[in-house]
Amino acid sequence: MRNHMGIFSKIFGSYSEKEVKRVMPLVEKINSLEDEISKLSDHELREKTAEFKVRVQDRRKFR
Repeated sequence: MRNHMGIFSKIFGSYSEKEVKRVMPLVEKINSLEDEISKLSDHELREKTAEFKVRVQDRRKFR
């Protein structure tokens, strides 16, 4: 049976490979923000953090 699972993984891909493929667009989007975020001063970054917290709270309200 174990040998058959190897064949299925080769044909359909492993769970890990599928997960990596699924999250890669999000990883790429996050990485694209690096230049913009790294240019922020400490003060601006603190403000941005507060903004993100509000956005997360608002999103939770509408679930």
